Amino acid sequence: MAIPQITSRNNPVLKTIRLVASGSHRAPEELVVAEGLRVLEEALNAGRRIEVVLISDRFGSSKREGALLNALLPGKVRIYRADSQLFKYVSDVQSPQGAIALVRMPKLSLDTLKPAQNTLILYACGIQDPGNLGTLIRTAAAAGASFACTSRGTVSPRNPKAIRASAGLYFRLPVLESIELPAFLRYCKLHQIRVYRTDVMEGMPYTEADLAPPCALLLGNEGRGLADSGLKHIQSLHIPMAEGVESLNVASAGAVFLFEAVRQRTLPESKLGTSGVSI
Repeated sequence: MAIPQITSRNNPVLKTIRLVASGSHRAPEELVVAEGLRVLEEALNAGRRIEVVLISDRFGSSKREGALLNALLPGKVRIYRADSQLFKYVSDVQSPQGAIALVRMPKLSLDTLKPAQNTLILYACGIQDPGNLGTLIRTAAAAGASFACTSRGTVSPRNPKAIRASAGLYFRLPVLESIELPAFLRYCKLHQIRVYRTDVMEGMPYTEADLAPPCALLLGNEGRGLADSGLKHIQSLHIPMAEGVESLNVASAGAVFLFEAVRQRTLPESKLGTSGVSI
């Protein structure tokens, strides 16, 4: 099957990709940009609806690239080629892998999600760096989290850099956007989900918290943390660190908290005390 060639920057496909990548309010609703071989593989494996794929003139020469094309061609996905210069025009990656797509991702709400039997939720509050957010989504998916939420004021998980940083796991893990904190806390109370907030200094060491039952972890802004004074009633957790070390990167800290929950949930009950700590 011959793949059509795009030869102009004025092509509607290129214009749409750039519009969606910019996060413009004029961009088609529910579309996100997925760039890179692994990211596209994850979108495909997650059963997401891929609207259009743009590939570079050399894409498809490797076995893995050929397998992706073979998986896309039988479907209703529109596929186009472009030379390296036109491809770089729509890519914001320094060394593009030669494949970029528009994927349809409907927005979710709390009303549509029922908590799992042993729910684990990540709530990102005020995180500004798309790389940090994408890494947190990737880590939450690896930890078996039920879903992730972002607050208003947090960078969009639809940001192309966040999707790449998630290694495509954004397409596998449900991510709810711009969820107000009071609404999230009401959801947790309704479904009997424990809520913990993370803090650089305050609260109990994270290993002393009981993270085995259904719980949610609130992580704050890279610089300010969780600045909302209305959260003081929520149990805070911190990571003990060596003297003189101020804090961890928020994505690194998130990994520590999430996988402590995994550790506690995979230990036999006889190995856990009432607080969830191994004994």
